[in-house]
Order: sequence, then structure tokens, then C-alpha cells
Amino acid sequence: MLQQIMQSMEVNPENGNIILKEHHLQIEKGMQLKDLQQTEFYKNYNNGMRDVKTGYFWYYFDAVDVKGYKLSFDMCFLGDTLDKIFMNTYEESDAKTWDDWSEAKEMKVFERNNQFLSMILGIRPTKKKKTPYPTCTFNFPWGNAWSVYDPRSATSFMGIHYD
Repeated sequence: MLQQIMQSMEVNPENGNIILKEHHLQIEKGMQLKDLQQTEFYKNYNNGMRDVKTGYFWYYFDAVDVKGYKLSFDMCFLGDTLDKIFMNTYEESDAKTWDDWSEAKEMKVFERNNQFLSMILGIRPTKKKKTPYPTCTFNFPWGNAWSVYDPRSATSFMGIHYD
């Protein structure tokens, strides 16, 4: 695996574009797969693809260090066009097996994801709720960024949704 590089990351509040400066990568609404595949980020961190047989394709990437957080990206393409972005923070203390997992540990991941989003977006959440699932949402004119703990899958994750 490549050595992790401390990166800066920005989310443009006007359009939701995600910028990883060190990789000259800009992830944006409507991004084409061919454009992503030409990036250093894709070439160095791509960790596989899954065709879900519905026209959607998920591309997975190894974690990179972003402002002190280990951050992974999963990008979903409908055909050749970016549809959604899932992200997650990771620490060595996170559960690696079911024997090590607890809801309390997973809620720490949820809170860490919320802190990461607040830091990277530069704002506090627009909406927080506890039911039916703990969720944190940051609303923008272009869509939203969100974080959730899903007890059905026993995981926490976050993402960007473009309207």
C-alpha cells in the first residue's frame, strides 16, 4: 500500500465540489468516470469496483489522511456519471470484528464523522435527529452532506448528495 499523505480537503459551499489539492482531484456533481480514471487519486488509491447489476457501479478507494483523519471514499456512478459519494473516517481503535464491535464504539465513529463534516464544511449541522436513526445533516442550495448511524447494518458513514 502507498504511504498515506497528509492532505487538505475543501468542499466548495457554492456547488459542493470536493477538492483534494495534493492529488489535483476535484469531485463534482455529474463527474464522468473517464475523468476520475485519469486522476492520480484513482490510479494510486482505487481498491476495486462492484457492479450492482442495476446500472450503478461502486468504486472503492483506500483511505488517505485528511487533516488528521483517515478518510475513505466510495463513489457511486450511474452508468458513467457520478451519482453519490460515501465517506468514512477510520481509527485503529475501531472495531475490526463482530467480537470487538459494540453500539457504543460505533456511535463514536458517528460522532467522529460529524466532527469531520463540521470541520471540513466550516458550519454546524443544519439538522440533527435521533429517530429513526441518529442522523446529522448539513443543507446547502446544491444538496447536502450527511452522517448517519444505521443500526440495521451496524455501521456509521457519511456522504454528499447532490440535488
